[in-house]
Amino acid sequence: MVTHAAFVVKFPQQLARPGRVHGRPVPPARMGIAVSRGSPGNSAVTAVAAAMPRGVRCRAGGLIEPDGGNLVDLVAPEEGGRRAVLWREAAVLPHRVRLGRVDTEWVHVLSEGWASPLRGFMRETEFLQALHFNAVRGHDGSMVNMSVPIVLAVDDAQRRAILASGATSVALIDDHDRPVAVLSDIEIYKHNKKERIARTWGTTALGLPYVEEAITNAGDWLIGGDLEVIEPIKYNDGLDQYRLSPAQLREEFARRNADAVFAFQLRNPVHNGHALLMTDTRRRLLDMGYKNPVLLLHPLGGFTKADDVPLSVRMKQHEKML
Repeated sequence: MVTHAAFVVKFPQQLARPGRVHGRPVPPARMGIAVSRGSPGNSAVTAVAAAMPRGVRCRAGGLIEPDGGNLVDLVAPEEGGRRAVLWREAAVLPHRVRLGRVDTEWVHVLSEGWASPLRGFMRETEFLQALHFNAVRGHDGSMVNMSVPIVLAVDDAQRRAILASGATSVALIDDHDRPVAVLSDIEIYKHNKKERIARTWGTTALGLPYVEEAITNAGDWLIGGDLEVIEPIKYNDGLDQYRLSPAQLREEFARRNADAVFAFQLRNPVHNGHALLMTDTRRRLLDMGYKNPVLLLHPLGGFTKADDVPLSVRMKQHEKML
C-alpha cells in the first residue's frame, strides 16, 4: 500500500562486521529502522532512492523533494501557544467524532506528512481521484501516487446533526473523550463502500484484510477537511522511541551525510534472503559511485496478518541483528 505512517529507530551506526557479496567484502552499512503503521501491506518490498539521481528534482541539501514539493506538518506548534489554543478550541466544539484505532493511525499518517500533499482527511474530489486514478493532485498541479483512500467515516446521526447546525469544524476525540485534533472547512459526502473495496482490492470477496474493521462496519458517510493535530500521536506501547517523523528522518539522513538512501520494507523478522538483498543493494550503489549509502529498514506495524510475528518481537530481533 502506498500510504502508511513510518516510525524509525536509531541504532548503532554500523553493523558489527563487514559483509561479503560474491566473495568480496562489503563495508558495514549505516542503518536506521522504521516501523510503518496504518498500512495493510503484506509483503516485503525493496526500493532504492538515491539522493541525487539524474532526472529527480532535489533541494539544495541533496534530498529528494517530498511529494507535492513541500513536507506537510499538521501538528500544532508549542511555540507561540498555538497548541494550547487549539486544545481549548477543540474542547468547546459542539460536534465530536470519535476515532477508532485505524482512524488514529491515519491521523498519525497525515499529521507528520507521510501522505503529503494531503492536509487532512480526503474530501470527495481527492477520494475519487484516489479510487479512479490511484493518485491525487497536489497544490502545484502534480499527480502524487495515492492508491489507498485516507478517509474518516461518520454515521447518519452525526451527519444530520452537523448539517443541521451549519458547523464548519468538528473535534476529533479518542476513546477517553480527549481532543486529538480539529477538522475544519469540512465536507460530508457519501461513503460508497462497495466501490471503495472493489477499486482498492480489485474484488469484493469476503475476508479481505482491513475491510471489516475499517470499511464494512464504518459509517455510511465520509467527512473530509483540513486537519490540525493538537500534539504528536503516541501509542505508549514501548515502541514510541523508535518512531521518527519524515522531518526527523530527513535530518538523520543529512546528519549521516547520506548521498543515497535505500529502503527495505518488511513484515517479518529479517532472514538471510533479506540480508542478501540489503547488502547487495549497498554494493551496487557503491559500484555506481555513491560514497555513503544509508539503509532504512522499514518494518510494517499496525494492520498486518493475524499470524505475523508481533511487532515488539520483530523490533527486538532487528535490534539484535543490527
